[in-house]
Amino acid sequence: MKKLVSCQIVDYLERRGIKFVFGLCGHTNIAMLDALSKSKKIRFISVRHEQIAAAAADGYARVTRKAGVVLCHLGPGLTNATTGVANAAFDSIPMVVIAGDVPSYYYGKHPHQEVNMHCDGSQYDIYKPFVKRAWRIDRAEAFPEIL
Repeated sequence: MKKLVSCQIVDYLERRGIKFVFGLCGHTNIAMLDALSKSKKIRFISVRHEQIAAAAADGYARVTRKAGVVLCHLGPGLTNATTGVANAAFDSIPMVVIAGDVPSYYYGKHPHQEVNMHCDGSQYDIYKPFVKRAWRIDRAEAFPEIL
């Protein structure tokens, strides 16, 4: 059986020494939360707003000099975290943002909470102007290549 991308992400974060992930639960990131719940090395810190998640990850990274990690929901969740992520990026603070997305079979159908009304599946594009890298994983097999 192939390993879920969410489990691969958690394995990678563990290997990188990540101890905390800050974020909110949403239906598009539930697989990540499930994978995190099985980790003995990473603790999920649930916050009430994505701006707080980004600020907490930023503060954690500034104090520990380790990457802060944010987990958010698609659409408004990703846009709500934008200010904190941009602030960290402009100060060269290491941060990883993981956002859920709608299933690819919804692309072209303008699903609920999609960010771009003109191009489904492009929510990560809003981060491209101020982050070093931004990817969307369309196929599980592509994930190891991205790492």
